Amino acid sequence: MENNSITLDLYEMQSAAHLGILRCLESEKYQEKWGYNYKGSLNDQMAKSISGAMGEVALAKFLKIKFEFHCNVGGVPDLIFKDLRLQIRTQIPKNNNSLIIRPKAKPGELYILVIDKAPDFEILGFVNSSYVLGQDRFKTDFGLARPPCYSIPPEKLTPINLLKDSSWN
Repeated sequence: MENNSITLDLYEMQSAAHLGILRCLESEKYQEKWGYNYKGSLNDQMAKSISGAMGEVALAKFLKIKFEFHCNVGGVPDLIFKDLRLQIRTQIPKNNNSLIIRPKAKPGELYILVIDKAPDFEILGFVNSSYVLGQDRFKTDFGLARPPCYSIPPEKLTPINLLKDSSWN
């Protein structure tokens, strides 16, 4: 069985929490709305931003690379690993976790699904956005009044250890 889990220590979680809150406060300060018709409260945005930042820190720790704390810089990838642009999607555990990619995603970036069981994080796998964009079989709106996206189930993802040990690609 592959080991695709990582545990954050208190300092790593606290640092990520500060970053998640800062991202939300800067969005509020500059009146930047969350995209794709999102209607959650500021409290919900903070919770999701903290979880997302912790997922980014967890993946950096898993890959043994330095986490660069960045805040609201637009099209910059969450992490760069061996010249690969990584976009991390973090979710809390649920019955139907899936990797979400928006239609405006850049081709050639790797999207990675991380499950937040803080302080433990499970990296479920990754996919190259070029293999998903334009594929109707992954397109959905989940029955919500939001723009469609691509939803890739965990079993369709490439195991993260293939990226970590450079045996992928």
